[in-house]
Amino acid sequence: MRMKNKEKFDSKQRSQIMHWKKETSDAKLYRKIEVLDSAAKGYTHREISNLTDFSISRISDLVREFINNGIGYFTKEHRKGNSRRNLTPEQEEQIINEFKEKAIKGQVVSLTEMKMRYEEIRGKETANSTFYDFLERMKW
Repeated sequence: MRMKNKEKFDSKQRSQIMHWKKETSDAKLYRKIEVLDSAAKGYTHREISNLTDFSISRISDLVREFINNGIGYFTKEHRKGNSRRNLTPEQEEQIINEFKEKAIKGQVVSLTEMKMRYEEIRGKETANSTFYDFLERMKW
């Protein structure tokens, strides 16, 4: 016999879950929505944990956040303080714009030169992966 969860999902919430489950292409978001969908169908947190490999406490957190804040909570970024950035957005733009100007003038733009400029502004050596993340973020 399946134990009832404490949470009750209304028809609007179930509709939101189904909509986002069909519409999202983000794999991480889809996994979270699967948790919500299973909870809305009456599965216990332990059963959901067995199906999804999320911990029971993480499932409780996801369900509580959905009930309190809606689906929008899962579609937003929640990190605070640019935790993965080493430069301000303005500094990043400055670097990219310098090298865009060179490229527009037909000059050769080297990644080594760009990385040296990045490190100069940052004030210390930077791992290649960090620099490439910066390039990807700037769509370079």
